[in-house]
Amino acid sequence: MRIIIILLFLSVGRQMFPQMKFRVSGLDPKAKYILLLDIVAADDYRYKFHNSRWMVAGKADPEMPKRMYIHPDSPSTGEQWMQKVVSFHKLKLTNNISDKHGFVSEKKFEI
Repeated sequence: MRIIIILLFLSVGRQMFPQMKFRVSGLDPKAKYILLLDIVAADDYRYKFHNSRWMVAGKADPEMPKRMYIHPDSPSTGEQWMQKVVSFHKLKLTNNISDKHGFVSEKKFEI
C-alpha cells in the first residue's frame, strides 16, 4: 500500500493526523508478526503551506538514516492483528534529530 502525504514536524513531536489505521488480512493466524511503518521521502523538496495550498520551498536537507516505527503490540499473532483495526496513533513526528522515537524532516512522504 502506498499513501502520499505532506507532514509537518515540530521539535517536541506531534502525533500524526489523520491517524494511520489499517485492517490486516491474509495472515497465518498462528504465526507471529511484527508490524512496522516505514516513511520515505517522495521527492527531494521541502514544502510550505501558502495561500491555502502546499508549495515547494526549496531543496530538502540530505536524507537522514532510516527509522522505522515498530507497532507497540509487536510481535503478535496473525489472529490478533486480523481481529481489530491496527492503529499507529502513538507515532510521533518531529524535526529533532536526537529524538530516537520520531521521524525527521519537512518533505512529502510515501507511507
